[in-house]
Amino acid sequence: MLAIRLLLVGCALSLAACVDDTTPETTRYDTAVRRVISQYHLPGVAVSVRVPGETEWRQAYGYGDVESHTPMDLANHFSIRSVTKSFTVTLILQLVRDHAISLEDKLDKFVPGVPNGSIITIADLAGMQSGVFDYSGTPEFLAILEKDLSHAFTDVQLVGYAIPYSPRFAPGAQYDYSNTNTVLLGMIVEKVTGQTLAQALAQRILDPLGLHETSYPQSVPLPPPDPTPYEVAIATGATERLPLVNPTVFSAAGAMVSTLDDMQAWAAALGDGRLIGAELQSERVNRSRAATSGPHYDRYGLGLGITRGWWGHTGEALGLQSAVFYDPTTGATIAVLVNATPSSDAPPFLNFADEIFEALADVLASR
Repeated sequence: MLAIRLLLVGCALSLAACVDDTTPETTRYDTAVRRVISQYHLPGVAVSVRVPGETEWRQAYGYGDVESHTPMDLANHFSIRSVTKSFTVTLILQLVRDHAISLEDKLDKFVPGVPNGSIITIADLAGMQSGVFDYSGTPEFLAILEKDLSHAFTDVQLVGYAIPYSPRFAPGAQYDYSNTNTVLLGMIVEKVTGQTLAQALAQRILDPLGLHETSYPQSVPLPPPDPTPYEVAIATGATERLPLVNPTVFSAAGAMVSTLDDMQAWAAALGDGRLIGAELQSERVNRSRAATSGPHYDRYGLGLGITRGWWGHTGEALGLQSAVFYDPTTGATIAVLVNATPSSDAPPFLNFADEIFEALADVLASR
């Protein structure tokens, strides 16, 4: 993770939750979440568990802003980072359903100039097996970002950073989590639909699902209310305030903004496949392969991570983390939003939201 820090005196974490529900089941949820918060000294968390036939459990913990002791708000708007990938790939699968494209279509049919573009398929991009280098790991991109987090990038520029380092391997030869894959898919959506990605998302996903607090912004400020992002030293609990970043840094791979309630609705729609149909949902899952790099999943399908049998996606970067998952066996959903990312001495790809999701999944599995 890019370490960009602004000095802030760390404040003690308040574990006071905004909802008082003391039934045995919800007490176990609460205990599981507090354990992760305590382990990593998290500044703030918003979390929800929905099980069919049961009352939703939702809680806010700690601070949306540490310095002012502003409590975390369940209505806060978060940048959901890589959860955006699950939206972008869903758009792609909708276009496949509508016979506008095929999963076996080649990249250079839509975006020319990418090495191996004549043999990279849309499925290779969606399944993180294209061999196209991750632009966000290139020194040229990082040099610009380190100077100015508000810098605006175009998709063509982002892909351009990756081209000199590509290909890393032949398409389909291995799994490699690369943000460039999803940026390219966003470009394909725009090429095929004639819409901006924001327009396509609104028309095809956000409006049909009623996700009125979810958006694909092109500028830095988040809609209010919004939490302050932090970097946390997990050994000491020291927090450092991080600046907001221009969403064009992430583009179709991570630019979207949402709320806890909207993420719960998305977890269900992503998991049950209602937006693409049963056949493509099976394709989405069955094309999965072992996730050997990047964020921690057991397997990764077409814009869909699989962890402990749950389907969903995580996101993390520069002070904000997210996790949304669906249990295909029970229909349960879990959504977690955290206003922190770990300092550079933490294990690679440590995602606090994912840790909380797994703790809650354990509670449900033990019922």
